[in-house]
Amino acid sequence: MKILVIAAHPDDEVLGMGATIKKLAKKNHIIHLCVVSEGASAQYQDVKMIKVRKDVCVKAGKFLGISQFTFLKFPDAKLDMVPQLEINVELEKIIGKFKPEVVYTTPFHDLMKDHQKVHECTLVATRPISSTVKQVLSYEIPGITKIPFNPNIYEKIDKEFGYKKKAFQIYKSEVMKFPHPRSIESIENLAIYRGIQSGLRKAEAFQLIRHVLDR
Repeated sequence: MKILVIAAHPDDEVLGMGATIKKLAKKNHIIHLCVVSEGASAQYQDVKMIKVRKDVCVKAGKFLGISQFTFLKFPDAKLDMVPQLEINVELEKIIGKFKPEVVYTTPFHDLMKDHQKVHECTLVATRPISSTVKQVLSYEIPGITKIPFNPNIYEKIDKEFGYKKKAFQIYKSEVMKFPHPRSIESIENLAIYRGIQSGLRKAEAFQLIRHVLDR
């Protein structure tokens, strides 16, 4: 099966569903990662960090089993200023070429406008009839949220969580100290919390947005 993971920034994919990506890769699914923004210019003055973040993303992604990558390089933390049509068109091109059956995207509940914008554009690009996509889900990104993330799907990640932790550690500049939500301890605590909610030891949580059954 072909699976497309859409991220607003490099590291969203690991924070949101790194263990699930590894689990899907172990089942021999083909995984394509699309990162919409360059993910660096809003945080770093050195333009070289754009390439650094891209290279680290590829390294972490390959470690998890992602085989294909696309970097759209829209401005970091300014996606709300980009005409939605521009992002829609780029996502539609990827979906038209790769033809995924399942798409994972950023959450809409997040205070980060980039995450909201990518979520909205994903819904447009994956609309029925005009795409091959049968299932659309959003993943959870740790951090301050506007409203609580209310998952309706939980993925068991007991065996894969260690891969998620190592993949995020590859993003050295993004690993923070506890109790920051992007600390290793916080990421593990969230996995345990979602596991408790679902009767599992550790889990990643998702919201099912659309599931088309045509059998």
